Amino acid sequence: MFGVNAELAAAKELPRNLTSRSRFFSLVPNGLSNSEWTELMDMLRVERGWSDTKLGKEIGISISMIRQCRIQMRPLPPAAKVRILSAMGVEVTRSSLIAALPSAVKEAVAAADLQSSFVRRTLIYGFFDRLDAGESADVVGGFFDGLAAIAGVDQQGLAERLGLTLDELTSLRQGLRPIPFLVKVAITESFTAHDMGPLIISLLTSA
Repeated sequence: MFGVNAELAAAKELPRNLTSRSRFFSLVPNGLSNSEWTELMDMLRVERGWSDTKLGKEIGISISMIRQCRIQMRPLPPAAKVRILSAMGVEVTRSSLIAALPSAVKEAVAAADLQSSFVRRTLIYGFFDRLDAGESADVVGGFFDGLAAIAGVDQQGLAERLGLTLDELTSLRQGLRPIPFLVKVAITESFTAHDMGPLIISLLTSA
């Protein structure tokens, strides 16, 4: 259906004096189109001296699919994109993984992040403000007990996770002193808004 010349034309227009890795980082702030992912794929192939057969084995797709991606009949699968990143020497972090996702999925992730950020700002930080203002010891204790239950640890395990001694945690649980800033940071880094949201709501509605 498509001639070999069409495939070669799509594959040979690669930037000179530019590595696939540096090309990726130049593109990622604005997001990568399907054609740009194909460009990276072929830059990587040329850099490694791979045949299409070797390329397909390395990124986990067939030669037929490689050809379809080159002529924009279909996008590269997300798993192949991740393998391309790995082969380029790009550290596979959350941001690089998101870059490999289809645009609709990226939009969903961004929306979920925004919602999580809103929950964190309004619910969690507002709850900390209430604790600082002097909530009852039952609420404070219930909060730390709930964190321990979420983590599946005892009080000693929770103290270690939050960088506290058991005596320090006991003092906080009893409302004898305010929660230090660094402990709040440790809590928000160790537990997600999804984890803490239902716990906080249950404590506020029962207070």
